[in-house]
Amino acid sequence: MRVRGLWIGLTAVAVTATGCAAGTPDARESPSAAASSAPGADTSADAANLSPQERAARVVQQAMVGRRVTAFDIEARNVSDPAEFHGQGRIDMSSGRTRAAATHVLYEPGEDPWFPPDVVVIGNHAWVTPDNSPTTDSPTYGPTTYVGDAGAATDDSAVGNALQTRWLASPEHLAALIAHADHFRETDRGGRELTGRIALSTLAADPTGAFFYRPYAKASPGKEVSFTLVTGPDHLPVSLNMTVPFRHDDTDYLSQFTVDPFSVTYRDWGKGKSITPPAPSPSPQWGGLPPQNDPTTTQPAG
Repeated sequence: MRVRGLWIGLTAVAVTATGCAAGTPDARESPSAAASSAPGADTSADAANLSPQERAARVVQQAMVGRRVTAFDIEARNVSDPAEFHGQGRIDMSSGRTRAAATHVLYEPGEDPWFPPDVVVIGNHAWVTPDNSPTTDSPTYGPTTYVGDAGAATDDSAVGNALQTRWLASPEHLAALIAHADHFRETDRGGRELTGRIALSTLAADPTGAFFYRPYAKASPGKEVSFTLVTGPDHLPVSLNMTVPFRHDDTDYLSQFTVDPFSVTYRDWGKGKSITPPAPSPSPQWGGLPPQNDPTTTQPAG
């Protein structure tokens, strides 16, 4: 049985994703109340007590939070995996942590047009705005549906994909990977390349990432996540590539894969506005072009 965890304890994200509309992940967890805050400024006494991994994690996290917003492309899991999704997104770190995200991600089996919904996640609240172009034969955007408790929306793959996207791209996630890494290496190749491996049990024990990693740790006990993070000279991430051990059922096409791959490619650091709840006539906040039509949204009063 495939085990999946979809929920993350970050405050906000906007994502547009393409994902499989059928089927709920086999396991889901609720997001934690809040993500950890960015580390404080380094002092000589403080830095002296940090491991190389902890120092590197702090530098990367501070660099990311200092730019406030960023956009990215994301690919999650193997092609033809029902839990696969890919697309684009933005995260908003204005509050010193990943407060909001906007996403445009979805599973795409290779035959149908790719029209992901726009999903804005702020804390445990989500707003889903569909792209209705496939049924209207013209660009039609909306209406928006408000999801008051994103963590409880266990049958909503769009919200689940958005929550995963927010976590995977966040400075909190990158800091957790780096700070807990074994076999850690940091090399200078014009920018920086950071590599390492982390026990799934360690990542599953972190309250902010447990929703994502705990199901993997249960399915693959004793296994490790491997990652490569490339940053520029300014310590801002350029790309994250990681593999998470997972063995599929032997009768499944996916049994040829022993890991789930994930990649995030960052761009547009510091560009764009803060992510907010969609307006009555919404425009995408994940970094795409505004829609040609702006139908009235449907949201609860208050």
